[in-house]
Amino acid sequence: MRVAIDATPLIGLRTGIGVFVDGMLRSLRDDIPAQAGLEIAEYTMSLKARVRGRTRGCWIPLPAAASSTIWRRFNFPKIEKFVGTIDVVHGTNFVVPPSSSPRVISVHDLSFLNNSGRSRSSIQRFDRSVRDAVNSGATVHTISEYVAQEIRDRYSAEDVRVVYPGVQQRERSAQSISRKPTLVAVGATERRKGLLDLVSAFEVIAPLNEALELQIIGPQGGGESELSHAIKMLPSAIQSRVHRIGFVERQQRDQLISDATILVHPSHYEGFGFPVLEAMSMATPVVTTTGGAIPEIAGDAALKVPPGDVGSLVDALTELLANEELRRTFVAAGLDRASEFTWKDTANGMLNLYGSLL
Repeated sequence: MRVAIDATPLIGLRTGIGVFVDGMLRSLRDDIPAQAGLEIAEYTMSLKARVRGRTRGCWIPLPAAASSTIWRRFNFPKIEKFVGTIDVVHGTNFVVPPSSSPRVISVHDLSFLNNSGRSRSSIQRFDRSVRDAVNSGATVHTISEYVAQEIRDRYSAEDVRVVYPGVQQRERSAQSISRKPTLVAVGATERRKGLLDLVSAFEVIAPLNEALELQIIGPQGGGESELSHAIKMLPSAIQSRVHRIGFVERQQRDQLISDATILVHPSHYEGFGFPVLEAMSMATPVVTTTGGAIPEIAGDAALKVPPGDVGSLVDALTELLANEELRRTFVAAGLDRASEFTWKDTANGMLNLYGSLL
């Protein structure tokens, strides 16, 4: 079985989609036995990557942003023109090319519908791309039952399959010797991530624990200016304990999560929530919300509050910071929960999905 897979999300800074595609591709190659007969043909849609020599597999000479419009209007060029004969094509990032073979489109969440940071044309492009794929008979893959139901409701999609991402099982890193109590949040500064709620909660909690610090890690997003303003409005004594750490490489990111007293993920909506499971796998207790698919993924292994409820967030953080035994309970539960999500299971799930379409 020869499968064409869009590797474009691996170009540039890794978002959650990039993490999924990387983990899936690695495990399809490393964990699927040769006798399964799987051959992967990667393709990339990015002019910048082409210019910089960073494409993966075949380069598709279409701008990534315009590809869905071109393919919708002309149903051409088919992906076979670039990658040769295939059995299945998998568009991993909200768009799947035309093909003579079965098509799979990954829809990781529907956050674009309520993202005030996106332009109206961008929202329409994503929405139309998913709708066109569904209407043209593509099978929809998504990463949680929550998002699967959203897709069925919005697009009247009948063939929606859930294959969960995995999380790399890590041994906990040696913690820094001079460790201070620290709250860590991880992710791009998008408004839906609830980071303004976290800053507000920290303003309440910080005076109760003068050693407590807050680290916000991740690349800039549409909510960066609002976050910066919120931090600047804090009293100076508290402001100095808030550290806006931008993008860092994986090793440093993991060390910061491992060193944290608590991983805080106050997101209003998630299709999955990678940082939650990543922290659990590193024995860091988690406070998060009931936004989107988070309860489905976190189970009972995290302390959860309603999204946007700063008072409840303050209460949860205060309780967990003060109760070491409770932290140990969530650490143990988190390790068990994270172990249920493996990339090998993801690879087997995707292989079964592809095979079912032949």
